[in-house]
Amino acid sequence: MQPLWPKDDLSLTRKSIDKLHETLSTSFQQRLQALGIDNGLLPYLKSFYIPFAAWINEKKSQSQHTLVLGINGAQGSGKSTLSQLVADVLEQGFGLTTAILSIDDIYKTRQQRQQMSVDLHPLFKTRGVPGTHNTSLGIELIKQTIALKKGEQLLYPVFDKGNDEPLPKSNWKTCNGPVDILIFEGWCVGAQAQTKNALIQDVNSLEQHEDPHGIWRHLVNEHLKSDYKTLFDMLDCLIFLQIPNVDCVLKWRGLQEQKLANKHQHEQHLMTAEKTLKRFIAHYERLTRFQLDDLPTCADITIQLGEDHQMKQLSIRRP
Repeated sequence: MQPLWPKDDLSLTRKSIDKLHETLSTSFQQRLQALGIDNGLLPYLKSFYIPFAAWINEKKSQSQHTLVLGINGAQGSGKSTLSQLVADVLEQGFGLTTAILSIDDIYKTRQQRQQMSVDLHPLFKTRGVPGTHNTSLGIELIKQTIALKKGEQLLYPVFDKGNDEPLPKSNWKTCNGPVDILIFEGWCVGAQAQTKNALIQDVNSLEQHEDPHGIWRHLVNEHLKSDYKTLFDMLDCLIFLQIPNVDCVLKWRGLQEQKLANKHQHEQHLMTAEKTLKRFIAHYERLTRFQLDDLPTCADITIQLGEDHQMKQLSIRRP
């Protein structure tokens, strides 16, 4: 496999990359197996993950506090996998402590979203868009992570998509301080607000029939201007997984839902029916389309994915 990382931006020598590759190959393969991913991803350890971790390590060396790394990508694009694999390489190859926080894990409860659907707009009942996350919790968690000292521990929330509810605190993840790298991943992490004119035209039948006056989309946009901006301003750098087109979301998210269905057969809130999934994804379509155009202009790194879900090209935005 040809290296994905631009030669001019390599912070490691080829010899160092080869040595790290030899050291990390076994644990990388074991992680792939644990995630249920075939070994087709193995070549990316050398061509992408080690250079990427080295890039993050260099950014960290320039910072006196926890480096907050945002990872954005549409549903099913591989944000969680990317986050976990690079965290492993950072810890095992560079001796850095990491923590991963997903924006999915700070969703509001089903009852809170139900109340929003009554008070503001019916479409807020469905989780996903800006407005349906507890941004205050996210801001506080990032602040607490940055302040975490040796011997201190922090609990990270976990959202159960199968039941469409946060798990009780007894099931939350633990994070031990101090943390060198906090990876904050999510489908709208780092997203910016649209202009008012951009909100006029419907992007799909959901908006046309269920938000004909644009109330919902304007409220979502106002959240991006206010509390979400405050949350995303805490990022030190942003990585964007750029999908080929929005049609991939249905295909890739469908695979995710099937995995969840196989794992949680008793739960009632999984979306295995294509019609149900299409409607769910329609809530995300406007911002997904906007991010495909907007984020390559402001993300520090843009990773282009192919129709086969694999990384094809990488560009680094220079200051």
